[in-house]
Amino acid sequence: MKKNGFPDRLKALMEQKKLTLAQVAQAINTSPPSVHRWTKGGEIEYDNLLALATFLEVNWIWLRYGDEAIRTASTAVPESETESDLRREYLDRIMLNEARMKTALEMAQIINWEWNALTGTFTFSDNAESVFGRRPDTIRERFAPFASLPLEELIELFTSQNGYLWDFKTEAPDSGEQWFASRAKLVLDPQNIPLRVIGVTADITERKKAEFALERSEYMMRKIIETIPVGLWGADENGVINLANPEVIRIWGGAKYVGLENYGLYKGTWEKSGQALTKDDWTLARAVKTGEISEAEVVNIEAFDGVPRSIIMYATPLINPEGKIIGAIEVNQDITDLKQTERRLRRSHEQLQRLYQQNSFGVVAFNEAGIQRVNDRFASLSGIKHPQIKDLPLTTIFDHETASKILEINELGDARRIEGRLLINGSDETQHRKVDIQVIGSTASDIDVSMLLVFT
Repeated sequence: MKKNGFPDRLKALMEQKKLTLAQVAQAINTSPPSVHRWTKGGEIEYDNLLALATFLEVNWIWLRYGDEAIRTASTAVPESETESDLRREYLDRIMLNEARMKTALEMAQIINWEWNALTGTFTFSDNAESVFGRRPDTIRERFAPFASLPLEELIELFTSQNGYLWDFKTEAPDSGEQWFASRAKLVLDPQNIPLRVIGVTADITERKKAEFALERSEYMMRKIIETIPVGLWGADENGVINLANPEVIRIWGGAKYVGLENYGLYKGTWEKSGQALTKDDWTLARAVKTGEISEAEVVNIEAFDGVPRSIIMYATPLINPEGKIIGAIEVNQDITDLKQTERRLRRSHEQLQRLYQQNSFGVVAFNEAGIQRVNDRFASLSGIKHPQIKDLPLTTIFDHETASKILEINELGDARRIEGRLLINGSDETQHRKVDIQVIGSTASDIDVSMLLVFT
């Protein structure tokens, strides 16, 4: 009856006593599948081991650990009672630790299993079916991708790394998609021939769901950063720039991923004062160093592509729950076109003011409501004072024919020079003055009124 392990000793005793799985199971108050699992190398609980040894009328240490364990436990002569008690305590601890390990694995929903490399058969812990949600043999191909490999490839797979790790996915009609992680080790005999693979498998469905959700969130965030119509900088807690989205690269003509000490590579002047910014003036630097949440500030920059641009910049620090600054982000908005438009409008306004202030010819601004403004020269020519001329129709200061021509040209949005008659003091057409009139329709100018330049 000399065999290699517990399963062999158990099967030999059952054959010797002509016992069936059902008889053994009934005798120790367990199930036939459990007894069958023990005969295949499955783990056995301490209480079941004691009950089984009692029923089979053998020493439980020998049944579990074999002849060598019995010799070690019984042949130490002489042995004091204290030493005997100590040895028994150690054996009890071994069994207790095995029981604790089994309980811990089951509580953690971890399956321990073994694959016999010679027979190709698997043995699983009792919780395998409940953790997998189905019989393990129904998912063998996904669970054990190594089982069909030739021995040489099997050895290479397991010896090329410290334990073989893999994830696999299953689909079930009731539970849907499930993910598992496995880790296993190959056991070789003294001639380096594979004997078995011992492994553990855990359900990682929730972890995978969290990972996929995080991946989706990060993907969406990347797309938002890439497509938002403003430039976005990011820096870590030390101020090292680690993010520059496509818009900010366009604005600056590139990006330099530098630390605080090299922010001086970015050149710009304040819009209000015209003074150059120092490396510490950029809002990103202030947010990282002092936690400042800045408001919009206008800066004229010297981009790396040599194109001058105007931007609005503002930044905010990133603060963790403990109140520590872990980074910052800065937003840049390109307002170059807006500033150029403002400058053109300012120049147009200044030119318009000079136009009204000159005294060489008359100037009239009008719209659908009537005359809106005239210069001093026109007031003098028409004989009508400024306050009185506001909102008067063109027919008050020009004869009917002239006013009709002006309105026709204006409706076309055209600019044209005509001859006409200017009425004196708003009187009837008997008192008038011949004048040359340059009509400038509203769509032919940069302002929302039409203009008349009146020459005598």
